[in-house]
Amino acid sequence: MIKSIEGLVSEIAFSEILDEKVRACTNEITVAKLDIDNFETVNRFYGEFTGDQVIRKLAHVLKNNLSPDHVICRTTKNEFNVMMDATPLETGALMMEEIRAYFDEHLLLIGDPPKEMTIRFSAGIAAYPQNGKTAELLMSAADHAMKLAKKQGKNQIQIARNDDWVEKKIVIRQENAWRLNQLSRQMDKTEAGLLREALQDLLNKYDQRAT
Repeated sequence: MIKSIEGLVSEIAFSEILDEKVRACTNEITVAKLDIDNFETVNRFYGEFTGDQVIRKLAHVLKNNLSPDHVICRTTKNEFNVMMDATPLETGALMMEEIRAYFDEHLLLIGDPPKEMTIRFSAGIAAYPQNGKTAELLMSAADHAMKLAKKQGKNQIQIARNDDWVEKKIVIRQENAWRLNQLSRQMDKTEAGLLREALQDLLNKYDQRAT
């Protein structure tokens, strides 16, 4: 059984760092909670050694794709916490989705002798201060979102939502959809985030006219 992984901090250290960052409140903070899907099935069919290699592979990909300033810890056997300091919610969610998609697109060689395997994970994303004004509340929001991802079919990212958020669906012209996609790439923001910004600008515009 793995006791530690190079480049990852302990759960206690993670909690202390996150608490310190939240108390200082100098930057936007996004956190993620990840859980490897169907991990017990991997252990049962391939053995604990292979299960350990799956854990190490996910840790390796996280370290390779996140900023050196981001903090990663392994909490339980197959769960990880990530703290992305100075990172807006939409950017953090996009980064996690890119990592999830990487595993979706590649068969990985795991074990000894190596076997081609798929690794899938579910994750919940939350940000300070909108999803929690303490480290504990923030991680609780991410945990709730992660469990929702599991409930809704696994292998997906869910963003924590407050009670005052609602989901709306819209249909837009193909040309505008393409332009939105290009802008999303240029700005490093998700399309949903850009649409929310535009909606807020629109509401502010008409609020000013009404006064």
